[in-house]
This record gives sequence, structure tokens and C-alpha cells, in this order.
Amino acid sequence: MQCLSRYLALIASLIVGTVASLFSTSGMALTTVQLSSSAYAIIGETNNRSSTNLGNNANFGFIVGPTSVLLIDSGAGTLAAKAIQDQVRQITPLPISHVINTGGQDHRWLGNSYFQQQGAKIIASQAATEDHNERAGDQLQGLTNTLGKAPMAGLAATTAAITFEQDYQFNFAGLDIHLHHQGPAHTPGDSWVYIPGLKLLFTGDIAYGDRMLGVIDVSDSQSWVEVFEAMAQLDTQQVVPGHGQVSTMARLKQETYDYLVHLRTHVGEFIDAGGDLMDIRQVDQSAFSHLLNYQEIAPGNALRVFEKMEWE
Repeated sequence: MQCLSRYLALIASLIVGTVASLFSTSGMALTTVQLSSSAYAIIGETNNRSSTNLGNNANFGFIVGPTSVLLIDSGAGTLAAKAIQDQVRQITPLPISHVINTGGQDHRWLGNSYFQQQGAKIIASQAATEDHNERAGDQLQGLTNTLGKAPMAGLAATTAAITFEQDYQFNFAGLDIHLHHQGPAHTPGDSWVYIPGLKLLFTGDIAYGDRMLGVIDVSDSQSWVEVFEAMAQLDTQQVVPGHGQVSTMARLKQETYDYLVHLRTHVGEFIDAGGDLMDIRQVDQSAFSHLLNYQEIAPGNALRVFEKMEWE
């Protein structure tokens, strides 16, 4: 009984740390960065979801065509979608005709209804759409707890009308757009968006920069490593991660791939040595303590990797 109480206390402490890292009250504005004559990244803060950032603590992107705009990720609800649209409007008055959802987190897709009502076509992997349907209720409740009821009132959790299993390619504004779902990573349906003509890659939540990534309940750390390895084979000059500043594949490898390999290696050694979940904080992650949100997120990452590696 005493062991069970200690276990529950550990879980509670890790959940509190994770929730604090996901929902806070500080924020900053979105920033638009020009990547080419037609491509832009919208950079969100690397901190946490908050009432001031409207849940848009992530990166987005858009391509300006001759008659319309292609948007990468729609934001965490109606107000969040409007904030993204405001960034687009600073560059062009053209309508948004296509929206790509790169993954399953709320800021990747809960703004879909706002853009769909304006005539946009929504595109996502089938796995992402299934994840959206599975977790919509929890995500809406989490955002309501953070933003309040008024900003979330009447929000429809609208999923993609155009879905694909692994690959989806089309031409937009003279550019070949390659969407690829290699497998589960941060979320089950994560995809990257590659524009070979610009050597430009939007990774969604497959890559994190500047801040510590989060291993959540639906993450698959083993597959995530393999997905990153496949993505790293692309010929890129500029890479827009799901979080953090515009970067390079080499740097994102250090901040995402190397961390995942380190974490899985050390958790595996901990399990092989007979380590108990109660002592999971002993797993050394200090080599990555320079990443933002390390203190809040690292213990929970180790816990969730431990729980899944026990059964691999």
C-alpha cells in the first residue's frame, strides 16, 4: 500500500510539472520570417500554452501563390486561427485556399473550422485525422481550462476532408509540395512538408529546436527516431521545426534526434539494471539541460519512455 502511494505521488508530481509546462500565463506575439520570395514561417513562442498566445506556442508556415495562400497548420482554435491569419495578412490579402495539418496536437488543427468556413481545403494524414477524432474532447477541455470558455465557445473540431496514408503531392504556385507520413513520432499522424524546389522543410512536431521536446502519452519514441532518420535524408537548406527558430537539419538532429537516442539508451540501461519506476528521476538527461523547459519536461519524458520500453 505504501509503495502504491509513493507511485501515485510520483505520477502526480510529474503530471503537475508537465501540465505547468504546457499551460502557463506568459506569452509573446507571433513573428513572421521570410524564407524565399513566396515562403514564410510564422514563429510562435518556445514557452507554453497561455491565455496570451492562445495556444499558438508552435510554428506555422505559408506559401503565397498568385491567387491564394497555402497554410501549414491552423492554430489552436478560432482566435488562434485569426492570429495566424493576421500574420498572413501582413504579407498578402489573398485568401487561404489550402491548410495542411502536420500532426495531432491542438495547435496543428483546431483552427480548421475557421479556415474551412472561408473555403479552404484541409489536408492531413489519415493517422492524424484518426488522432484528431480520438483526442478532440481532451484537447478542447485543456484549451478551455487555459483560455476560458468564451474564446472556445462554439468551436467545431473539424478534421481534414483530404487524407492520405503515406504520401500526398501537389503543385501550388509552381512549387511541388510533398507531404509525407513516415510513421508515428510526437503524435501518431505526424507528417513533414517538403518543398524540394526551395530545399525547404516544415517538420511539424517531428523536430524541436531551442526547447526540450515532449514525450506525451501518444508519442512513440522508437518510431520517432526512425522517422527523424528518414526525414534527415532530405536535401534541405532551411528547416522550420515544430517549435523553435528556423534552423538546419544538423542542429535539429542535436536537439531532437540525439536527445531521443540519449533518452532511450539511458532508460534502457536503467531497465536492464533492474531500475524501478519510482527512481526514474535518476536517469541522467543533464546533457540537454540547456534546452528551454528542461526542468519541467525531462522527468515526464523519462517516465513515459520507461512505461513503453518495458514492453518493447
